[in-house]
Amino acid sequence: MNANWGLRLSRWLIAFHLAIALGYMGLLIKAALEDLLWRADFTAFYTGGAIVRMGLGPQLYDLELQTRVQQAILGPGRMFYNGVLPFNNPPHFALVMIPLSMLPLGLAFWCWTALQVIILARVIQRLRSMSSGWDATERGLLFSAFLAFFPLFLQFLYGSLSLFVLWCLIEFYLALRQGKEVRAGVWLALGAVKPQAMLFPALVILAGRRWQALAGAGAAGVLIVGVTSAFLGPSIWPDYLRWLAATSGYFDRFGVYPEDMVNLKGTLTLLWGVERASLIQKLSIGALAAGAVGILALWGRACWAPQQPEFDLRLAFTLTMGILLSPHQNLHDSLTLTLPGVLFYDSWYRTGQPTRPL
Repeated sequence: MNANWGLRLSRWLIAFHLAIALGYMGLLIKAALEDLLWRADFTAFYTGGAIVRMGLGPQLYDLELQTRVQQAILGPGRMFYNGVLPFNNPPHFALVMIPLSMLPLGLAFWCWTALQVIILARVIQRLRSMSSGWDATERGLLFSAFLAFFPLFLQFLYGSLSLFVLWCLIEFYLALRQGKEVRAGVWLALGAVKPQAMLFPALVILAGRRWQALAGAGAAGVLIVGVTSAFLGPSIWPDYLRWLAATSGYFDRFGVYPEDMVNLKGTLTLLWGVERASLIQKLSIGALAAGAVGILALWGRACWAPQQPEFDLRLAFTLTMGILLSPHQNLHDSLTLTLPGVLFYDSWYRTGQPTRPL
């Protein structure tokens, strides 16, 4: 009787999750019909690609230039708060956006969305592989809960990079588990399009002395830096680092709203308010540094055994701490919590722990 009741409840939960996912699709369509999709991260990406396409790539991080170009793209009657949603991604991502910037903004957004759907299919396929030992009900709950996860909806609404970063993290983990360390390093470098998301995974291979993974990440990084510098000039990377340092201290400016962030910085902002921004920034940086030291110690003393459940638990903890202590963690960026959640559940499953309450 209890087993039958649990099965019925699971089926109702799956149906509930799928109903939420369908509701998200309806909201996305509504936003499109009301011409709201331009208010998205994608517009900043598009702006970066347009600046490079116009031959102004060496001035990519000039805020005045970004404002002029973006306002010309949006046209009259459309404008972000503070006048611009800046392009604050690494410069090589602007090169990637050049082809889409040749299209009208609306069409480019839907082409980008189609690409995200392809990535989503790949992520689901990889999650399916990772959960191959689970029973059908557990896997159904995993996939339906993932589709109903609110950050996934925001990923499509904003046209952000969170789904791509999740894919990179999954491939990074699977490559380590399969002993393909060079490939893991390459995926780490690709995911560094969101550098804050890849900081703690980089510490894992550093503390674990995985030299092949570090070599793979280094080789991919050198290639990215070299190609970008050839197109945009070698000064583009120092410009980006200065820009990153400046924007990390923004509070309620240029699309940076710490009170909406799902991390320590956001929590402190909710408790103390933006009036104590300087203290919050210092505490956040201090916590990040302390967390990095702790992760180095955790992996430096651990036996490297990626086939064991303990490895999954340590990695799940590492990724979760990376999200908590990240200096910039918007709600849609929390989509990457999917991986530590799956790793935690799977480690319990593989060690015979009671998983049904989870």
